[in-house]
This record gives sequence, C-alpha cells and structure tokens, in this order.
Amino acid sequence: MFIRNNNRSLTSKNVAAYINHAVRADIAFPVKQIQAYIKETLKVDISYIKAWRARRISVDSIYGNWKSNFEELPKYITALMSSNNGTIVEWYHQTDGSSEYNTFKYVFWAFGPVIKAFQHCRPIICVDGTHLTGSYRGKLLIAVTKDANKYILSVAYAIVDEETNDSWDRHKDIIHAMNNLDMWKEPLAYHRFCLRHVRSNFMKKFKNVSLKRLCWSIGSTTQRRKYRSCIQQMKKINPEAWEYLKQIGFNKWTLMHDEKDSRWGNLTTNISESLNNALRGARVLPIKACIDYTFNKVVQQFRNHTDIAKHCKTSLPPRVWHTFDERDNRGQDHTVTEFNEEEGWYRVTSMMQTNQDGDNDYIVQYKNKKCSCGKWQAERFPCSHAISICRHRGERPHDIVHRVYKNATYLQQYQSDFRPLPHPALWIDPGWRIIADESKIVTSRGRRRARRIHNKMDVHYREESVARRCGICNETGHNRKRCPNRS
Repeated sequence: MFIRNNNRSLTSKNVAAYINHAVRADIAFPVKQIQAYIKETLKVDISYIKAWRARRISVDSIYGNWKSNFEELPKYITALMSSNNGTIVEWYHQTDGSSEYNTFKYVFWAFGPVIKAFQHCRPIICVDGTHLTGSYRGKLLIAVTKDANKYILSVAYAIVDEETNDSWDRHKDIIHAMNNLDMWKEPLAYHRFCLRHVRSNFMKKFKNVSLKRLCWSIGSTTQRRKYRSCIQQMKKINPEAWEYLKQIGFNKWTLMHDEKDSRWGNLTTNISESLNNALRGARVLPIKACIDYTFNKVVQQFRNHTDIAKHCKTSLPPRVWHTFDERDNRGQDHTVTEFNEEEGWYRVTSMMQTNQDGDNDYIVQYKNKKCSCGKWQAERFPCSHAISICRHRGERPHDIVHRVYKNATYLQQYQSDFRPLPHPALWIDPGWRIIADESKIVTSRGRRRARRIHNKMDVHYREESVARRCGICNETGHNRKRCPNRS
C-alpha cells in the first residue's frame, strides 16, 4: 500500500520517527536527503520545510531541547572538567535579582589535551563564526590552528549572542583585544589580516581582474623582485588602487613586511572556515549536546591522527613529506655555487624552463636559515634552494626542517589525555543552576540560516575569461598538440 504524494496526514512528527536512526548516526543529515529517503521509503513527497522541521524534532528527541540541556549543563560541565584535566569553561551569566537562577549569555570552552597540543603547533590562530541553526539564536565561534601534518586542529569554541555586537564582531573585537589586553599586545601576539578578505574589500572599489591578481601577488610573494614588479604594474593600471592598499598597513597583509615572519607563511583564514563546514552538525544542537559533540569529535580526531603518526615511516608526517619531496626534486635541478662553506654563503641558480621562466639567482645564508626567495624565513620550512645546498654539503635535509613539522612533534601533539565521562547518574551536582534566555528561543516558523556568517568581505566576483596558453611555448591560439615548436 502506497501513501499518495503530498499526503497531509504525514506530519513532521511522523517523518521524524522515520529518520531518528539516520539523525543519530549523522547529526548533519541533509534535508534534501531526508526528502529523498521519505520518497524512497514511503513513496510520498514532502516539502523542504517539512523535512527541515522533522530533523529539528528528531534532534530534540535524541539530544533534548535547549531548556532540558540547561538543566543538565552544570552537572555535565563539572563531569567534563573533572574527567579531563586542563579543560577550561568560562561563562558569562546575566544575573536576575528576582530569581535563584542565572540567565545564560555566552560560554567559552577549550579541552585540556588540545591546549597541550597547541603548545607544539605553529603559533597561529584563525577565528571564524557560524550561525546556530537550532531553536536558539546565537553563533558558534571557532579558533583553529594547524598541526604538524598540516591538518586543522580546533583549539577553542564559544557560543555567543546573535542579535547584537556586544558578544562578537570578528574584526572589531580582535582589534579591540589586541589594543587593550596586555596579553595580546606585541610582542606577545601579532594581528594579521586575511589576504582573501583584503582582496575582497579591494575589489569592491576596483573591479578589475588584473588588479585583483596583482593584489594577491603583492600580498603573497616573499621575493622582493616580484613584489616591486607587481607594485609597478598596479601603478600603471590604476595609481589609486595602490594608494588604497598603502593605507591598510603593509605589515598587516603582505608577507614581505611581516615583522618577525609572524604569519608563518599563512595568508588566509580558510582553515577556520573549513572547520566550520566540518562542524555543521554541531550548529543544530542545544548547548550541552553541542559541547559534547565537539568533545567526541576531538577525541575521534586525536585517535585518527595518533594512528597516522604511529604508522608514518618517515621523519616527516605524510603531508609535510609530500611538500618536502616536491621541493627536493626541484632542488636537484638547481646549480649551487659555494662562496664560504664555513659561514654558509651560497648562490643557487634555478634551471631555465621551456616557458623562459627560471635561470634566477638566489642568495642563501645557510647557517642563518635565510634565502633571498623568502620562503625559508616565512615558513620555517626549507625552500628548494636550501635543500639543494644541504645535499651539496652532504648533510641530511630533514635536519634543517623546523621541529613543528616533524613526525615526532606530530605524535607528541596527539598524545591523548582524554578520559570518558562517567554515567550521568554519577555526575556530581555543583550546586548552581542556569537557564536559557527565553528571548533567544526561536518560536516562529521558517528556515533558519544554515551557512557561516557572511560579511562585507565575503563578496565574490566572477573571474574574467583567460586565454589558454600552450604548455610548450606559452603562447595563445593553440595547444600542445598543435604547437609549431613541438618536436
């Protein structure tokens, strides 16, 4: 017996009962897949909004709603912190003198083992935010870094208010913290801008694809020659464009002027935005379940990366080894000229390419870990020129790689101190209570925003078509197969 299409008797609550097992397995079970599943299972079509509401009902039935989560929260947090040493949870409560309960406003949490792992990472933090999509108005903020294998490591989380800027304005509040909190002032910490966002702002005033490419090249290059050349090209196209970029402050967005190479070669906040997508399931959950979800996700992450590190057969983790191997292969085509072996002064000449690139000279101060290409200093990872000199000297190239990129560090980062929480019946009552802010509970119908927080720097411009060039002679109008220079 088939239920006919658009059957009104099939409510969101009915649909929720059918998808509970799938939502339990994957909290981010997509709405369109719910529609497809119901169509396949019950032979009935349901609207997008009905599927969306069904998932919300299913989440509430499995993980509880915001009100019930707040009732369990004090005991849960106490159990989490006592079981996992070093875990930090900071609250901001709104006290109501007429009530024995505190009203929730914001919460920050970071797991102890992750805090320890971060101490062995590159000292870089990227911050981004995403909307909560459940029944509570708010934002989930995430601070991330990269581990020794170039994977994303989530360092800290926060849930804050969605409606006002009191809790979070990603750009203004970072600047405020850097200027007013001693612990975040230079030289203890440095604030840098995401180059992709700088370019987006730039494109709002100067809608020109050539200027767009030059803006990126100026900000990303570590070679003084290329830096000056791109500036001159931009001035020829539009002098006002360069004047605009000058006002930003070169140390904020260019690698060439990055004091003390504090960016470690990082150009954008893409890693935090990527993690936002990976944690999309957490956004629909109520507060206790959201914290527990991130806890279990990180535990799984630690277990997976420990396995990768233990099975790694090289001194560098797999992703880093791939980068090293590529640069080592390029370095074998370089020509090394030795000037002073004891002090480590060398000249390295790159090989001429078929497209007339290459045949450039680079000055390397091997003992000081410096190269005129700038990559060695910026990334703390040897460039192809440094690796070619290392082999010329008969030394092991892996020895000149910074410790943050080594497999021993990778394994150390994920030495897990995580411990499971005891059964809820054994959780200790800390003696305090907290309730939800009723004004933030969503009661109106309609689909909530489901993507990351967008702002004026997230505008994308369509690329203009670019003429394809031949891979042999680098000219337009033909390809490799029809190249007249093909032998």
